[in-house]
Parts: sequence; structure tokens; C-alpha cells
Amino acid sequence: MKHTYPFQKYKELLTINHELDGLSFSKDDSREYILSKLEERSNKKREISNIANTIISEYIDPFEKNIDLLTKEDAEELREFSYYLYPDGASVTSVGVTDYGILYNIEKILASYYKKEGDINKYILALNRSSLGHMLLINGHSYGIQDSPFRGEALKLAYLLNTDKLDDMSRTKLLVCLGREGITKETHFPLEELGTIHDILESHTSNPPTNYEGMNILFFSSMVLQLFREHSLWARDHNVSFDRERCRRLITKVRAFFEDVMSKIPSVSEKSDFIADLAITDFLLGDISLDEVLDKLTELQNVLANEASPVKQAQGLGMLNNHYLNLLYRFSDLPKEEMVRKSQERVSSAMPRLMSVTRQVNNVMFNRYIVEFMNSASLTGSFNELSDLILECTVYADKALFIHTAMVKEMSCTIFDYMIEHMPEYFEGVAGYNLDYIKNHKDEMKELLSNSCMFHDVGKFFMLDIVENSMRKLTNDEFELIKTHPSHFDNIFQGKDVDEKAMCIRDCALTHHVWYDGSKGYPRIAQTKNLPFSSILAIADSIDAATDFYGRSYNLGKNIEGLIGEFENQAGTKYSKEVVEVLKVKAVKDKLQYWITEGRKDIYYRIYAFNKL
Repeated sequence: MKHTYPFQKYKELLTINHELDGLSFSKDDSREYILSKLEERSNKKREISNIANTIISEYIDPFEKNIDLLTKEDAEELREFSYYLYPDGASVTSVGVTDYGILYNIEKILASYYKKEGDINKYILALNRSSLGHMLLINGHSYGIQDSPFRGEALKLAYLLNTDKLDDMSRTKLLVCLGREGITKETHFPLEELGTIHDILESHTSNPPTNYEGMNILFFSSMVLQLFREHSLWARDHNVSFDRERCRRLITKVRAFFEDVMSKIPSVSEKSDFIADLAITDFLLGDISLDEVLDKLTELQNVLANEASPVKQAQGLGMLNNHYLNLLYRFSDLPKEEMVRKSQERVSSAMPRLMSVTRQVNNVMFNRYIVEFMNSASLTGSFNELSDLILECTVYADKALFIHTAMVKEMSCTIFDYMIEHMPEYFEGVAGYNLDYIKNHKDEMKELLSNSCMFHDVGKFFMLDIVENSMRKLTNDEFELIKTHPSHFDNIFQGKDVDEKAMCIRDCALTHHVWYDGSKGYPRIAQTKNLPFSSILAIADSIDAATDFYGRSYNLGKNIEGLIGEFENQAGTKYSKEVVEVLKVKAVKDKLQYWITEGRKDIYYRIYAFNKL
């Protein structure tokens, strides 16, 4: 098959795109200079996007639709494409630039092809890489473990380990795949099954301290301990008892191998996550105290915080503090006020350092460290105590996301200002307030809408590298992931003491992609009493998505007049009729047109020059 561009061009585009995302300025740079560079970047990203989409349409799309079109030569080319995309060192935590969505698609195509052709060795290689792709793309951008579609197939192939049908590479990859696929969403039951898989892995391993298979069993052993942790916490949260001694027998067997290999790894930073897993396991089994495990996590965090690698720093500051705060919240006997004080000290100490390395990497694992830390911090403090912290995370972690939320806020407030003066009854019931209260507290209501806007997309923290930094059209898997972002507000903020105002902010995050009449959109849930705010936000969100010519390379920028006609066609179904009618008011329309042109430029300038509005 002839191609417009060689597939090697794709990695080059990824690198350029990543560098463009790292564009930064100082307060000494002029407004004109910053805006000209941002426009130049947008044009360059548009060129990159066109080339990337051409490569995808020629190398990948035809075979996704019909695997029978794939020839042997095509398959070899796709394999080379896949290997070429992996970051340097092929590590899931490396800083190298890659594209997990496209990797996942290629490997799924290859797995289907080699299975059809009966090439068992190449099929296992592709199956293992598909399994890895699922872990990196789906589980890496989700809250909790999502069951893998490759689990059953990997388990069915386990019998081949005792035959001569596999070469050494395929045997190793099947072992790795079995270990990875033993982990399921139902974290409260599979420990015995994991023990069986661990036995299979161990029986096919020699010289574990140096052998590649041995290192994979080390990884799998850590998964057993992690699963025990999830099992224990799930049982505690759901008030379910479980056989701790049965778990101890399995863990003791795994631990003997685990500690032997650990003793031969000299660097504490290289085995810090394993050390943390052991310490938490010891605590959950009742072998050490809460203070002892918290001290161990603090010790490890201090080691990683001084590492040269920004990903290692983030691991220490984010993941280990996530464990610390979770254990503190669930098991401490301290009075609530003391626990909140202690956890807030932890957050205040770690977050500035975590933010200082944020823009050095664009990595799915790194994004999760930030999310997990915020998630745990929310257990020990109220939404109001954490709201500024979350916004600070946003502006440093992804300026495009922060600018989008700021634009949505300004346009929503423009619409609100007119409606509160001319039709205040529209807002009756929002946050539980009656009409008299709303009329007498207009500024308070506007501030609540502003906060609702600023937090409506906070769930995108789970997928920063997909949402704003993609240089191409989304894959089907990525689009399904994007559709989960409204629900992630609850996963980032899980505090129990939620007042009516915080619930309004949460409802707007959850429902801003649900149609006004509830008939379509995502997630498929009913609208709430806070629908008036969500309806305004949905309109503003759509306007910014359609007009951002700086941040979204596929946009050339529409005007308000043209968009109003599109909104009218869906008034009463997707959008509120009342809000659509307000868009036609000249004063409102003119101000919205300002925000999507000169106002947008001003916001971009302030964020890129000063990191604040």
C-alpha cells in the first residue's frame, strides 16, 4: 500500500507537538509577542493535526474496519510502527513522548490478524502489548481498575507454557500477560485466583534477581499486595468482614519471593513503590502500627522528592502522599480537627513542589499522581478548603484547560447578568434557594455560578494528555474515556461534608453534557434542581469549544451570530429555550462576541504571562 507519509513521521510530529505544548513566557514578554507566538503555535498544530490524521487514515483506519484487508507486509509495517512509538526505554513511567491511543489500536489490529493467521507466537506478543495498551490507556485514565477484554484469552493460553509451541520471547510475554490480566475490577474476591497465577509464573522462572521473567514476577507480586490493600479498604468502607488469615497465607508465600528479589535492588528509589506496598500490607495485617506505616511513607517520600527525575518526584509527592492521607483518614483515632490540620500541613508542604515539576512531563502516570493526591486530600478537608488548591493544580498542570474554564465562566456570567435582572424566577430552587433569597443575593448567586464553571471540567485531570494535547482525531476508546470526565468530580473530590453550594458545583460538573430535556448526552442521568446553572454553563461550554482558535487547532473560529442559529435548532431539547433566547439580546450577544475575540486574547495573555487571571 502506498502512503502519503512514512509512519516514522508520526513520532517526529509527536515530539514537535509536545514541545509546542510546553510553550512558556514571562511577565516581561509583551502582549503582542505572546499572542503572536500562540497564534503561530495554533497554525503549526493545525498542520501537524492534518498530517497525523492522514497517517492514521492510511496505516490504521482501513484495517480497523476490515481485518481481512491486512496483508503480511502491512502487518510487519504496523509492528514496526508500534515499536517505533514506544518511549525511550519502553517504560510506562519514562518521560519519552508517545501515543498510547494509537499504540493500543495498532496492537489490537495485530492481535486479531495473527490469531486469524494462526501464528501463535506473534499472537501472544500482540496480545501482551494489547493488554499493556489497555492498562496504559483505559486503566491509566480511569478511576479504579477496569476489566480487560484480553483476560479470558490470556488465561485460555496458559496451557501453552508447558508445551514446546512457544519460543522463549513468547513464553516470557505470556507470563507477563497472565500476571497483568489476573487483576480485575472486583478487588474484593480474586486473591485466591491471583495466588494460582502467581504459582504458574513462579514455576516458569529461573534466577529471579537477574532474569527478565523474574522481574515480571516481582511486578506481579506487587500487584498481589496492591490488590490485598484494595480488598482490605473495600471491606472496611463497605463494612464487610473477610478472612484476614487466609489472605496472610497467600501473602506470606508471595512475600518470600518478593523480599528476596527486593534485597538485590540497591536503590531505594527504584523499589520505593514495592517498599510502600509491603509497609501498608504489614499495617493492614495488623503487624505494625499506623504511626509506623505513616513514618515509612514519609521516609520514602523524602527520598523520592530529591530525585532528579520529575516523574520520580511526582511519584513520591503524589502517590505516597495519597497512601498517607488515605490511611490517616480511614484509620486515625485523632479528633477530626487535628486530623484535618495534620493532613492540610501535608498538602501545603507537598503541593508547591509537586506543581514545580508539573510541566516538565506530559505523562499519563504523572497525571494520575496529581489526581490521586487531590483525591486523598479531599477526604480530610471540605470543598471550600480545597477549591483554591484544585484551581492552582489546573493552571499549572494544563493552561489550556484553565483558560477554557475561565472562558466558560466569563460567558456564563454574561448570560447570568442579564437573566438575574430580567428573569430571576428562572433560578428558583438553585442550591435550594427560594426566589426572594435569590433576588436579594445576586452577587452570591453569581459567585456560585462562577465556581460551578471553574470546576465543571475538573474530571479532565484523569485525561490531560488526551483532552488538550492530542494532535489528532480521537480514537473510539479515547472518546469513550472523554465521556467519563463529568463523573470524575466525585472521584477527585470525595469529601463527605458537602453543603448545598458544593452540591450545586458538583451537579454542574456532572450534568453539563446531559441534554436539557435529559433525552441524550452523558452520563445518562436525570437533571437536578441546579439545571438553570447547568443550562447556562452548557451553552457557554459549547460556544468556547466552537470558537477557541488559540487552544484548539481544529477551530478557525465561529462568530456568535452563526452559533445562535445552531442553538435555536436544538432549543428545548439539547439547550434551554430561555437561555437561547437571551443570546439574541444585543447587549448579551455583543459581550459574548467580545469574549470570544479580544476577551479571549486577554485571558490567554494573563494566563501565559502571569499564571493567573
